[in-house]
Amino acid sequence: MKKTLIALAALAATGAAFAQATISGNLGLSWQQNPLVSQADGSHVQGLSMNDGEIYIAATEDLGGGTSATARGGFTMRGRGTAILDRDATLSIKGSFGALTGGSLRSCGSMVTVQSGAVTGTQYTANESSNYLPLDKCSMVDTIYFSVPVGPVLFTATYGEFAAGATYNSATGGYWLDSKGNVNGITFTDLDGTYNQGPLMVRMNVTTFSTTMNKSDSATAALAPYGANGVVAVDGMIRTRLVGTYDIGVAKFGMGYQNRTMGLADQYVASVAVPYGNSLFGVDYTARAGQGPIDKGQAGAVAAYVLGASRDGDKASSSLGLGWTYNFSKTTNLNVSYITYTDAGANTKYGTASTTAFTYAGITGAGSTPALLDTEYRVRLLKSF
Repeated sequence: MKKTLIALAALAATGAAFAQATISGNLGLSWQQNPLVSQADGSHVQGLSMNDGEIYIAATEDLGGGTSATARGGFTMRGRGTAILDRDATLSIKGSFGALTGGSLRSCGSMVTVQSGAVTGTQYTANESSNYLPLDKCSMVDTIYFSVPVGPVLFTATYGEFAAGATYNSATGGYWLDSKGNVNGITFTDLDGTYNQGPLMVRMNVTTFSTTMNKSDSATAALAPYGANGVVAVDGMIRTRLVGTYDIGVAKFGMGYQNRTMGLADQYVASVAVPYGNSLFGVDYTARAGQGPIDKGQAGAVAAYVLGASRDGDKASSSLGLGWTYNFSKTTNLNVSYITYTDAGANTKYGTASTTAFTYAGITGAGSTPALLDTEYRVRLLKSF
């Protein structure tokens, strides 16, 4: 015991730094209706569910000279399953030069950051679980990015690779597209600038996608839309997002717009958040533009499937959400939300088809499948820690 105390005193005398570890997260229990039409008669799954829950462990070490290093990892605690999903694992170094971060993380993009924060739902706030929503789904990516402030603007440069999604085909010795999109071999670079001073926040980022891997060595007619030997045609596709919020005190307004080249559908978001005492009232509207069956062309059709799977907006779709959050404290709140979806049906243009040797994205026609989402509601008690 005395030796331990002496050793600790010696370390303290030398000025050695210790890593400080923290645990944070949240857990939520809801009574809710899932918006996915799951029965032939149009009924939904209803009842109690834990669709909100995650835990993160972070350890930060002071390296001296104003520089620190942080390791952070997390996993979900949702539902009754045992699988660990949506894991975040990052390492970062911060100092006067800026911040360098790398790892695997769940990326939802800037469009969702300007929503009110008062509207929650199993599909609405965890949209990697569905391709039928107006806004792009979240994705797991492996990435490295560098951020540096320049005056009032924070600039960030990112390189990333989409996580799993390609499946090896032993029959052909190649790879095919699976139904989840985000195929291995799709890489991206992103340049981001954020101004956040006083009541105004404006953020713009431009993302360029490219392909680094042949997804199939089959040159059959079925894969002709993908080019020779099935190379996925997303090289040069550019995505531009512009979002902003303005806080006038009694209300906070948010707006966002996304455009992608190759003829892919535009996306929009608008929100209003009104604080009142311990309450926050919110209204969110999201929309995806409609398109005809040939607007994208072959390259755009393939890019849409790879990056968005079965849903890319050939049918115009939208959502309108109303929410109320009551804060019992800084870490405990009750939320009531209602969301309705319009024409959020499957896009049959990118439905899957199969042969004996491989599975591929069958380009059929404009989306005409009846809506798979209509309404969801929930009453949720959430505890953060």
